[in-house]
Amino acid sequence: MKVGYRSKQAILLLGDTLGFILGFFLSMTVRNFSPPSIDLIVLHAPLFSIMFLFWFVFNYISGLYDLEHVSQNAKYYRRFSETAVISLIVSIVFFYLVPDKNIAPKTILFLNILFGYGLSFVFRFLYIQYVGARRLQANIIFVGFTKEVKELMGIMKNQPEKGYNTVALIDPEKNVRSVDFPDVEIFEGLHTIRPAITNYNANLIVIAPHLRQDANALRELYQLLFWKVEITDLPSFYETITGRIPPSTFSESWFLEHLRHTEKLIYDKVRRLLDYVAALLIGLFLIIIFPFIALLIKLSSKGPLFFKQKRIGYNGRMFEMYKFRSMYALAPDGSAEIEGWEFAKKKDKRITPIGGFLRKTRIDELPQVWNLWRGDITLIGPRPERPAIVRELEERMPYYPLRHLVRPGLTGWAVLHQQYTDTIETSLQKLQYDLYYIKNRSFLLDLSILLRTVNVVVRFMGQ
Repeated sequence: MKVGYRSKQAILLLGDTLGFILGFFLSMTVRNFSPPSIDLIVLHAPLFSIMFLFWFVFNYISGLYDLEHVSQNAKYYRRFSETAVISLIVSIVFFYLVPDKNIAPKTILFLNILFGYGLSFVFRFLYIQYVGARRLQANIIFVGFTKEVKELMGIMKNQPEKGYNTVALIDPEKNVRSVDFPDVEIFEGLHTIRPAITNYNANLIVIAPHLRQDANALRELYQLLFWKVEITDLPSFYETITGRIPPSTFSESWFLEHLRHTEKLIYDKVRRLLDYVAALLIGLFLIIIFPFIALLIKLSSKGPLFFKQKRIGYNGRMFEMYKFRSMYALAPDGSAEIEGWEFAKKKDKRITPIGGFLRKTRIDELPQVWNLWRGDITLIGPRPERPAIVRELEERMPYYPLRHLVRPGLTGWAVLHQQYTDTIETSLQKLQYDLYYIKNRSFLLDLSILLRTVNVVVRFMGQ
């Protein structure tokens, strides 16, 4: 369903690949003042191939393949330049650590970065000019109108880089007026589906759940099996576009169908092993920076160095989670809450000067390495909430405890997609993200979350 989006990402990846390879040949030609021999290429190719893989990873971490960031503005090009510099620094360290002393790649490496990323820059400039957000889009017809359809139509209108364009809406219940969506054709009869596909060159039909029981709708959709058009259900398409589970699907039957197999024996055992490795690495880093962080916290405000809170974890079990204190100690227990629990907010005045830095870099979370080692949390999963917040949210959202089907995480899918969850509405969105992760968790999704978390940390995008 994400053909347009994936195609554009593939174009960018292909451009980088050609740029890096061509840059490799140009760098060797300039370095030796003549085209390189086969023997010279064979000598350098293995290590530089590994280096190219690193560069692709750095590009991904920096969001250079996220189409919503690919635009002709100074911020994007600055990010591109920063990635090239990081690639150069890491490459230098890599080549000086490898045991192969038969090559001296300093000049070639510098020139390869210069030519490789330079050609990639030119390619991306041409991509923005001639492909951009408006090309390679899939034309969509929605059959049936719901709140989720309205939300998706707004997202695709405001974010054309996602690769979708709504061309028509079939509304047999007559709930929509044409003035509500002036850029989209509104039809009321189900018999108009096939003419609309032809007239608007539609590639994808998205059907609302309530029409899957409608005999007339099913009869019309059956005819489309002989057409070159894809048919999908609204919940699946909603997940693809938003990375969330739509609230309209929340039901006992849906959860039984999609969340009953949360235990994955091999996956869980490998994840636990990775948790121990991560705890050792994070713990070592924590030991190194601890004296500096402790001094800064103590100098910036009065109160304890560490802050601990009770949180709800796997299967509703309560545990104490540790953090560096990032807020002023306003209450006797060292917390910043003097009138009961409250959500943290953007530009929260309770955050200390050094606390803002700790939050943006996620350094305040490092003491949770103890929770990671004990098994209270895992590396990736839904972030654990406090008991008081959980109780209130459970009263308003009966399915909220489902996020406790898996172990909570140090980072997670919702963390990457949301800012502060300071209202019931944003808490519902957070639950949607968490359920999406629980339903789709895999090594590939975990790797994506981990790499994107690195981008959040190095760019001070924490909260």
